[in-house]
Amino acid sequence: MHDINDVLEACSDLDEKLSGETYSREEEIKTHLNLVESKLKFEVPDFPDGLEWLNVSEPLFLKNHLKGKIVVLDFFTYCCVNCMHILPDLEALESTFSVSDGVAVIGVHSAKFENEKVSANILSAILRYNIHHPVVNDHAATLWSKLQIACWPTLVIVGPSGQFLYQLVGEGHRQKLLEFVRVARQYYLEKGEVMNHDLPIKLEQLPPSPLSFPGKVCVSEDGRTVVVTDTGHHRVIVADKNGHVKHVIGGPDRGNKDGCFEEARFSSPQGLALDGSSVYIADTDNHTIRKADLNERKVVTLAGTGIQGNDKEGGKSGTLQELSSPWDLCIADSIGGEKNAVLYIAMAGTHQIWAYFLVDAVWYKNKQISARTCMRFAGCGVEENRNNSYPEKAGFAQPSGVTLSKKHNCLFIADSESSSIRSIQLKDGSVKNVVGGDIDPRNLFAYGDVDGTGTQAKLQHPLGVSMATEDGPLLIADSYNHKIKSIDIAKRSCQTLLGTGKPGSSRGGNLLETELNEPGGLSSDWRGKKVYIADTNNHDIKVLNLEDQTVHSLPFIFASESSNLDQLDEGRSVSQRGMGDQENSVTVKLEIKPAEGVHLNEEAPNSWKLYSEDDTVKEYLESSGAKLSGDLTQDLNQTLVVLPASGASGELCLKLDLFVCKDTACSMEKKTLKLTLDSSKSEQVFPLELEDKL
Repeated sequence: MHDINDVLEACSDLDEKLSGETYSREEEIKTHLNLVESKLKFEVPDFPDGLEWLNVSEPLFLKNHLKGKIVVLDFFTYCCVNCMHILPDLEALESTFSVSDGVAVIGVHSAKFENEKVSANILSAILRYNIHHPVVNDHAATLWSKLQIACWPTLVIVGPSGQFLYQLVGEGHRQKLLEFVRVARQYYLEKGEVMNHDLPIKLEQLPPSPLSFPGKVCVSEDGRTVVVTDTGHHRVIVADKNGHVKHVIGGPDRGNKDGCFEEARFSSPQGLALDGSSVYIADTDNHTIRKADLNERKVVTLAGTGIQGNDKEGGKSGTLQELSSPWDLCIADSIGGEKNAVLYIAMAGTHQIWAYFLVDAVWYKNKQISARTCMRFAGCGVEENRNNSYPEKAGFAQPSGVTLSKKHNCLFIADSESSSIRSIQLKDGSVKNVVGGDIDPRNLFAYGDVDGTGTQAKLQHPLGVSMATEDGPLLIADSYNHKIKSIDIAKRSCQTLLGTGKPGSSRGGNLLETELNEPGGLSSDWRGKKVYIADTNNHDIKVLNLEDQTVHSLPFIFASESSNLDQLDEGRSVSQRGMGDQENSVTVKLEIKPAEGVHLNEEAPNSWKLYSEDDTVKEYLESSGAKLSGDLTQDLNQTLVVLPASGASGELCLKLDLFVCKDTACSMEKKTLKLTLDSSKSEQVFPLELEDKL
């Protein structure tokens, strides 16, 4: 048995041959296979006992389940954008060769961050990224060490008897992967060593929910509109501040298509920017920037070819310019004063900050830039934590959040892989550290959970940033610490505002006892003094009230759940037909009887909606012209709607989304009440008892 270094050297030699001008690629691969079979045979160590597996019903082993298979081991960590980039390559392989064809893909999760060592967090990631092959949590990186893996992602191709065949490091090797596996499979088929047995696949599944891994959230300046990237459902949701959904754009399947809202398709969208009726969207897995016009109800692509690129400078126009995993957006005036002229992009895939020009504009250094130009603003493209007075010489590490501070005339960046918050001055592009990270620009492992100042403060893979007010503080989604933290910009000091440091969903008595689970984005409503949080792994949007220091979930009420959604626009008058001062009407009321000390949270969006499962009653409600949903008041005996008595017969349902509190503790409750309409009664009441469950 030979040393692994001999095999790795042979793999390097094959790489060089396949990268050159060779006219016998298949013969070169066969020669390599003969070499590793006869002279350099190295057996890959089997998976250790006791590891936790996902997407299978029992642990797998090379000498058992995987014997007779060409096995592709994908060494990855779920924070890594480069690892995400090769998932389509693995999908292409799996669609070409099935397990019964003798080819199996196994994800070997070798964590970078402490948070990534937890199987529950890995489970969320494989559901979020639609990984359908087995994944093992090698939390101690045992196999990583034995095979001398040096970086993420690395693919190791293993033969049907467990022998090390080939290694591919990094991304961008789809054709080489498909080619090698095809030749290797045929090579071992001819030797009679490939088997067609199945594996005990049992895919993990996510229970249905209104949102699926929401990545980012954006609130309008007036606080009346909330936009969410419902990333797992591949769509964008536009709602009012109470959660009434006005537009669903795209979804539920992934795709890349412009057109009306129903026809448009996205692929794991993330970042958002809002300018009046225009919603700008970072369509991450499509590597494009999209625009949704809320008035015309139409989606168009602004930039990106739809295929991941590796351009580090840019400068092309619109859809001619290739992009790589845009993750977040913010909009700003140009240096020349053109309002809302520049869309800044956190380009996670190339570790840079880019700019897309919405209009002709003057940029820094008095450069005149034409509309639709998309180009690099800061970052050399090398993954590092390097600050520099010259933007093109600075280095970022998977920037995933960006926000504007007009007061400081800069962008603040959540630089996730360096676990730091950075700033870029708009006047000259200089890049500086704010908090987190390390003074060594090459150290991307300086993470933790420490409140403090400058680089003494420690974060863990932050993904979102937002100014709490025009003056600050700067709020950050410290994602892998499951916290929201607050930064005093002048002092460069950072402290925990919300979260326990452990993943969860329970709501405590104060902000430091309230749990989050990998929050990915946040946006501030300055007027309402609220912060909207994309609580990604809880599939939830939470609202933090900065005045009373409370948190509640924002319920989303979709059109299918409300028979009169179009009438929910604020300022639109409700039909007066059948009002209470007229004869022959039925007033429907809600009567609340709370237990002692129990009350509704008046700052939360307590809401109601009337509906019926009876087709006759549905038609009656729709024809009544009345508003059938709205917000609850603090009145314990409140009128919901006045309906015409004619036709008032049948079962009526009332759905309630409530935020019930006792003292400072609150919880969200969903209730459905029913009553039988009787046209002979002028008033009918839904009774509701609020019990003390806290």
